[in-house]
Amino acid sequence: MDEITQKLLTEKMIPIAPMNGEKFEKLRISVDGYNAECFIFQRINSDKIIILFKKEHPEFGKEFGTKYFQFKEPGKMIWGHSTKYMHIKIA
Repeated sequence: MDEITQKLLTEKMIPIAPMNGEKFEKLRISVDGYNAECFIFQRINSDKIIILFKKEHPEFGKEFGTKYFQFKEPGKMIWGHSTKYMHIKIA
């Protein structure tokens, strides 16, 4: 799939992990060009995004998770307590 046809990720597109632990399909994504899968883990009063990288990411390693995330525009997830962000597309 070429870059023009790839969809930019929004929070609504991300699957939510069932609280009962049953299997579910994670969303295949590309984070700054690195293949990964993601989902949202629902927590009391606060959801957490989880990103599992296929190959180690130079900044995030094999896994990334935070409850401090927001999508102010499609494809750009701001995370943490600063202006750090990731570019995310659906793979």
